[in-house]
Amino acid sequence: MTDTRPAHIAAPAWLGVLLIVTGLTGLLGAFALSVERIELLLNPSEALGCDLNPFLSCSGAINSEQGELFGFPNPFLGLMAFPAPIIMGALTLGRVAMPRWVWTVFSIGVLGGMAIVLYLAQQSIFFLGFVCPWCFLVWMTMYAMSFPLWVWGFGSGALPAGAGLRRTAARFSAWGWVLSLALAVVVVLTIMIALPGIPRFLFAGF
Repeated sequence: MTDTRPAHIAAPAWLGVLLIVTGLTGLLGAFALSVERIELLLNPSEALGCDLNPFLSCSGAINSEQGELFGFPNPFLGLMAFPAPIIMGALTLGRVAMPRWVWTVFSIGVLGGMAIVLYLAQQSIFFLGFVCPWCFLVWMTMYAMSFPLWVWGFGSGALPAGAGLRRTAARFSAWGWVLSLALAVVVVLTIMIALPGIPRFLFAGF
């Protein structure tokens, strides 16, 4: 069967804005965690500014085994990875039509990032028993970035998909936002149920 998809695809402006905003937000979280990591090395006996209580702690995450998945601190991975969506977003706003393989490779990278943050969220909530505030920001960033990108990619033909999936994704493009919001809500509710100390801390003044 002949592939009727265009060889080069220019993404819509809203996707460019989304990629830039989420890329910058993720980069902020990764940079803040990198700074905290260095601060912890320089002053190991002092509490970090994001160590709010036993359930909201950066130092606990940094010092854990899960904090170095690839043999170096996880925030360094974010410093390397999050410039990619910023660049893709800037090219998109510049109306640059990029080859399909570029969108495919980028989407695979985002999928890898999503897999990592889902694993870290699961480890943090159910094994470590606390949540790192800056890590939480990175999790939410990946949720917001991923599904709108993938739904647009399938619907536009930027990502390989059957004709049926392409039509469905194009027709129900808003589902990308719905899925991102749903995943964020599920994670937040899971945190509040599994770690009851967090809601007690957040609402202590009410």
